[in-house]
Amino acid sequence: MNFSTHKELEKPNTYRTVDDSSSPFSDFQSSHYRTELSSPSARDTGYASGAVTGVDPWPSGGRRAIWPRFSVGFQPRSRIVYRTYNFAIAMTLFLMVLPLFLVITALLALTQGAPIFYRGPRIGENGELFDVFKFRSLDSTKAAMITKDKVLPKGSGIETPMGLFLRETRLDEIPQLLNVIKGDMNMCGPRPVRPEIAAQYAATIPDYERRFRVKPGMIGPAQAFMSHGTSKAIRSRLNNKLCRTEVSYLGEISLVFLVGACVAARTVSRIGSTLFGRRSERVEAARARVYDMRFVSDDGQSRAVFWVDEDQLILDQGNALNVPLNGRLTMLLPDGQTRSAAVELSTVQATAPNGRVQVSYKPKSEYAEHILSRYLFQAVVVPHRSEFLSAKLRRALSRSTAA
Repeated sequence: MNFSTHKELEKPNTYRTVDDSSSPFSDFQSSHYRTELSSPSARDTGYASGAVTGVDPWPSGGRRAIWPRFSVGFQPRSRIVYRTYNFAIAMTLFLMVLPLFLVITALLALTQGAPIFYRGPRIGENGELFDVFKFRSLDSTKAAMITKDKVLPKGSGIETPMGLFLRETRLDEIPQLLNVIKGDMNMCGPRPVRPEIAAQYAATIPDYERRFRVKPGMIGPAQAFMSHGTSKAIRSRLNNKLCRTEVSYLGEISLVFLVGACVAARTVSRIGSTLFGRRSERVEAARARVYDMRFVSDDGQSRAVFWVDEDQLILDQGNALNVPLNGRLTMLLPDGQTRSAAVELSTVQATAPNGRVQVSYKPKSEYAEHILSRYLFQAVVVPHRSEFLSAKLRRALSRSTAA
């Protein structure tokens, strides 16, 4: 990386931060965290302190809010009505996306050949096994070796020619509408897991098996609002809460269409970046600027961050930067809210005459990793609502009016 490619991005700023501890789960037990997740601004994540600490910030009996007015649960009052509803929704959506389904099928046939679809065993309701359907996005032989007893690691590089695109946009999961039509799955619920993976999680995550009391879902708040890297324990706590919560048809439908809109937007964006390209360093620098990022060390010293990716950042060296160094990455969201994540600066990679230093970093807790993946890198299906097109248009209109 060349330091000369980065422009001056520092801006004066003041921050109100929410602390998070360095231990994996103390984040979720702290009063700071409960306050953060009990606030209205936290409801966009689809979970609140009640999902992780047992303290419900909403009135008794309230559902987990996924949107200001809507909520979601996995426990139906009437199984017959709920089954009819899921069949109708899945069949309607399948007919709507059938042209796209056929286009993807044809492209996969041309670029990778048979088999077009992946079928794999998953645990369903009451522990019964079923085969889940997906568009095949991985080299079958390599995937069988790598994922024998674990989930696919990030950066495995075994995707088919179209596989990475399908996985990034979640279009590989369209065939699961057939699972819903068959009755193996519901539209909303905990994501289906392989038996061998479920056995590992059940041994380490309390009450993990509760998810098998309901049908797995094609989508759900944990999948929509959390990244692949979010701790399975965090996801499990949310799913357990929802497995005890009554179904809201209005909330479910709103979530289905919200996820659909976000998947469509991501698909268009991904196609655009592929066709027209983009300078990654410009993107990483712009990210640090847009979020007005700073690194605040535990001794209180604040340094401006000029560039950031998933494992390195560039910041003002200030006084001598002695690593390892603990602190917080703070970011100001476009709607004025603030998030912070506990990180450790580990290794200095390079220094520059202008006083900047490139250093490796890593999140110090599962909560910190979630904050970075959700708010900074937007590695989720549904981004923070300040990133929605409507919010961006409102901010642009506000700026033009002020000018």
